[in-house]
Amino acid sequence: MRLSALLLVCAVLTSAAHARVITVAGNDSAAIKAAITASKPGDGVRLPAGAYTISESIIPKSGTKLVGAGQAQTILTFKADKGCGLVMMTGSQDITIADLTLDGANSGLVPVGIGAYDSRRLTIQRVTVRNVAKSPSGAHGIHFNGNNPTREKGVTDSLIESCTVENIAPDYEWGGGIRVSWGSSRNRILNNRIRNTGRGGIFADNGSNDLIIRGNTVTGSHGERLGLEIWGGCDRCVIEDNKLDHWLSIGGCDWCATRRNTVMCKECSGFIGIEAIGSYLIFTDNAVDGGQVIGLSVSNVSDKRYHLYLNDSYLHCSQWATQLQGETTGCRDYYFQNCKFDGTTVGKGKVMYPGDDGNGFRINGNCRGFTLEDCSISGNERHGIQITTKGGGDMLSFVRCRITDNKGAAIVHGGGFTGLEWRDCTVTGNASNDLPPAVPMPAPPTAGITGPATARVGQTVQFRSTARATAGEMQKIMWDLDDGIPMAGSAVRHVFAQTGTYRLTQIVWDSNGRAGRATATIKIAP
Repeated sequence: MRLSALLLVCAVLTSAAHARVITVAGNDSAAIKAAITASKPGDGVRLPAGAYTISESIIPKSGTKLVGAGQAQTILTFKADKGCGLVMMTGSQDITIADLTLDGANSGLVPVGIGAYDSRRLTIQRVTVRNVAKSPSGAHGIHFNGNNPTREKGVTDSLIESCTVENIAPDYEWGGGIRVSWGSSRNRILNNRIRNTGRGGIFADNGSNDLIIRGNTVTGSHGERLGLEIWGGCDRCVIEDNKLDHWLSIGGCDWCATRRNTVMCKECSGFIGIEAIGSYLIFTDNAVDGGQVIGLSVSNVSDKRYHLYLNDSYLHCSQWATQLQGETTGCRDYYFQNCKFDGTTVGKGKVMYPGDDGNGFRINGNCRGFTLEDCSISGNERHGIQITTKGGGDMLSFVRCRITDNKGAAIVHGGGFTGLEWRDCTVTGNASNDLPPAVPMPAPPTAGITGPATARVGQTVQFRSTARATAGEMQKIMWDLDDGIPMAGSAVRHVFAQTGTYRLTQIVWDSNGRAGRATATIKIAP
């Protein structure tokens, strides 16, 4: 151990809380460890600009800050014969790591750049994690973890913000950028940039609930090409304003809201744009455009009920713009309003089922209770609507939809409808404009919203439903307040945290599978 590693040059900045800033004297693990050892809760450990060599894990103390001079100025690079995570936290709380770079040097001995277990209130800001190669223990840029399978001792109430995670085992099927797993709940993953990974960008799994994943950019996903995946009961998540190359996946999660995301990689090919597996799901203002085999996919045996799709676009896919596959549990009670399922191609890009490509809106069995209002199913190079089995899509309502200029038929189907509605639709320019005859259905319920038109940030606002069942019994009232998670019930309360004008949407379903919609707005002032 170098003598300098034992000597600390301390810059003591006294505040009312007697916090200190301890400056690391030296450029190796021993120097950093000595500064951390000298720190106490409330202190900061400062790494000046320069190059540092890491031979063992950096383990910050609870209540302290580990801060560099900037991502391009303070660079910590692994160099050792024994593997370790670069920064590790166990049983920790109230730690900040900021303004530095962690470089795994592609050694194959570093499983993770920043790892944490059984911890809370961690803040990771403006940190670069790079060059983590496949190791015997995997490869992640940042990984929060709890116990498998109990989901206890996860990492909670933490923030990963404005970080860069790059070159994470691009040739390894499990190389991931940021992962929160096994009960790592109530975390925020905001405005990060992730690129060149072996599996994809952002992952959450196994009961990591109540996450906010917003404003991230993911490029260069390899292998499965999962830009963003929440899986295995990650309920009540908000996923907004992310830019992804491939595959935004909601896998077996309920009460999630997915807003204003873009999935696009026109120069490459991925499997799915948006995957929706779960119940009480909201998708609004999302755009899938190019580079995907399937634009929107709903499948799997999980429950898949009560979905709202509003102002979404699924464009220029190579197989189907949308496939809805009920499987054993079925797809039930979906509302599509002002969505586009356009421009699917034939014989271009990656095609899984040659000869069955180019279809727009595809229903592949056991689907019931769908309303499509003001939707476009146009310009597809095969059929507009494809229903693959007799009775596989039933109780379907098409209202003011545009089914136009498809090179195949407007619709191909197996028949067997017990309810089918065509109301004020435009059907022109297809190879065949013939529609199956309408089959009368009970009248739909009506929706309605009462509540204030204005409120202030931080104020609790209540909205009530005036929904009324017309024929069947009222089954469900679901709300999208353009903020936060989906809500249900005849009355809901919400606190808006930011100013702006918010679009309120209420969807009501009855026992016949019929649906109604109501909208309103609220302006939130400071």
